[in-house]
Amino acid sequence: MRRLSADRARRLSLAAQGFHRGRPTGRVDRRHVRRAMEDMQLLQIDSVNVCVRSHYMPLFSRLGPYDRSLIDSLAYDDCEYFEYWGHEASFVPVDRYPALAHRREELGHWKVMAKLANDHPGYIDAVEAEVRERGPLSVGDLEDAGQRRSSWWGWGHGKLALEYLFAKGRLNVSHRTNFTRYYAAPETVLPQGVLEAPPL
Repeated sequence: MRRLSADRARRLSLAAQGFHRGRPTGRVDRRHVRRAMEDMQLLQIDSVNVCVRSHYMPLFSRLGPYDRSLIDSLAYDDCEYFEYWGHEASFVPVDRYPALAHRREELGHWKVMAKLANDHPGYIDAVEAEVRERGPLSVGDLEDAGQRRSSWWGWGHGKLALEYLFAKGRLNVSHRTNFTRYYAAPETVLPQGVLEAPPL
């Protein structure tokens, strides 16, 4: 068994996360963001906003000052990354979509969803149909979003249905405006080849 000193182990850990390179000199562009994302493999999207939204900080720590719209553009405009549940809500490389088929199967088995489906038969399917017909839509755009509740972060029926459909892969996030998710049919967000690829 090979032994590593604590210092060497720290250096290996930092290198694996892309900290072995110096920050780019000059203007940071899409190539730099892609390289940092390749090192990290996913970027947790976080609503915490002290200086900026927390998910912009890991790129800053690797790249220095950069145009924060680059990651949003690579994800939402160019579809190089998509939003899904990695560990938490994350930007994930789009080629990983087939590898997350098991997550789409596992997620969404929430007691609150069973209750919603039981109490309001057809509601979840109606929300999906509305998004497919009129999308992309935020919860506020739904014709019947329901009242906010105290549990589940105050989510109403509309938000619960959208999150369930997102978790199951029946809808995807097309973009965000002021951190509000806009949901759309997967075929309008993701490349056809990714959607048709067999699960891994």
